[in-house]
Order: sequence, then structure tokens, then C-alpha cells
Amino acid sequence: MIRNKLACIVILVFQGFSAICQTEDPVAVVQRQLDMYNAQNLKGFVDTFADDAEVFVNLGDSAAGIVGREEIRKRYGQMFRDNPGNKSTLIGRMVQGNFVFDHEWITGRENELKIVAIYEVEDGYIKRCWFAR
Repeated sequence: MIRNKLACIVILVFQGFSAICQTEDPVAVVQRQLDMYNAQNLKGFVDTFADDAEVFVNLGDSAAGIVGREEIRKRYGQMFRDNPGNKSTLIGRMVQGNFVFDHEWITGRENELKIVAIYEVEDGYIKRCWFAR
């Protein structure tokens, strides 16, 4: 009887650990995206987004300006080619559940700018993001 209870406990603990390991922390996902952006590693950057990710170019837009990994690859690939010195410096970060709010300073373009990027992370991928300029 004790042996069966111990086996059940081990199975439950293992299943719980397995579920925890499968869901990546939203902050880790967003940080990897930022790191790949700064390295201008297009594949690594795009791989942080869900297949059907939506990017809202301006906070408050009613429709996404960029939809899906392929469109993200095209738009950011062009931006990386046009701005080889492009970098984003993290000024501050807040987290609420699966939302990560980054205050960023973008340099290496014709005009520097500060933005707030809001990332919604689901199942280890960025599902949606919004930019407030």
C-alpha cells in the first residue's frame, strides 16, 4: 500500500514538473527576442513569435499591421538590412501575468526614439505585441 502511494506521488510530481518545464517564462521569451533583435539574428528573432503572431504598429490600432512569422521575417529583415547599427536598450520592464511591458530606447537609425512595447506571450511564443511611441 505504501509503495503504491509513493509511486502515485512520484508520478504526480513528475507530471507537474513536466508541465512547468513545457511553459517558458514570458520574460525569458521577450528577453530572447530582444537579444536576437540586437544581434540582428533574423531567424532567432522570428522564432520567438507564434506562427500567427500579430504586431500592432501603434497602440490603439484596430488591426495588426504585421501578421504571421513570414510577414515579420520580411519587415524586420528589411529593417535590419537598412539599419545595420540598429539596437534597442531596455530602460525598464514590468510584468503582469503573461504580458511583458518593455520601455526601450531605439538607436542606430536615422532618428532615435523611445517606445513602450507590450508583448503577450502564450505557450512560449509572442502571440501579440503593441508599440506605444
